[in-house]
Amino acid sequence: MKTKRYLTFSLFALMLGLLVTSDLMAQPRRYRGGGYGYSRGYPRNYYGGYYPYRSYGYNRPFVSVQFGGVGYRYQQGYFYRPYGSSFQVVLPPIGVRIATLPAGYRQMYVGPDPYYFYNGTYYRSLPSDEYEVVAPPLGATVNSLPTGAKVTVIDGQKYYELNGTYYQEEITDDNKLIYTVVGTDGVLDTTGDNDNTQEPKMGDRFETLPADAKPVVIQGEKFYTTPSGLYYKEVVEDKKVYYEVVGE
Repeated sequence: MKTKRYLTFSLFALMLGLLVTSDLMAQPRRYRGGGYGYSRGYPRNYYGGYYPYRSYGYNRPFVSVQFGGVGYRYQQGYFYRPYGSSFQVVLPPIGVRIATLPAGYRQMYVGPDPYYFYNGTYYRSLPSDEYEVVAPPLGATVNSLPTGAKVTVIDGQKYYELNGTYYQEEITDDNKLIYTVVGTDGVLDTTGDNDNTQEPKMGDRFETLPADAKPVVIQGEKFYTTPSGLYYKEVVEDKKVYYEVVGE
């Protein structure tokens, strides 16, 4: 008799445990930083945009970055802001600087200016050997959308928007998808004046060569030329190497 009662009690306890577990799994997941707030699976960050849930890695190395009176932590390409006793991934503020670009970044030129892109964030290099977060430049083109970009339709035209930056989808001549920045700060550029693809001009200097530049020797001197017909020359100044446009 005692054995039968024991089995009945065990079954009841097991069923109760399953019901409680099911109820907990149905609750919305609370992300680090507190509060709920989802849009297509992404938690809202401090700046009004959405980032995927990403836990701060306490067992991984990080770099402390002070900016605007806030002590950010930079880890594996992501910025984290303290919130209570934890850290929440956030969009990095414009102007914050780092010493090393995240692994997997992409370099691009918008007009004569070089930029570096990683997961929706744009950087530019500084003479101090640092990289500064900048606003997305109009005309910048990337091969994939940043995480969290959402489809929006304006005047019958489809765009992708993230934190006030608008991307427009295009198909290249070799049938590849690219995404071009056509609006910033929540304003879509409809003037058609966002063509920043003009070639660098004579005397312009860059810290890196264009990806398609090839070395060539002319009268015993080494230059670099691009398919568009530009010629670059290596220049060393203040112990740094630059590439100057010297001909076209």
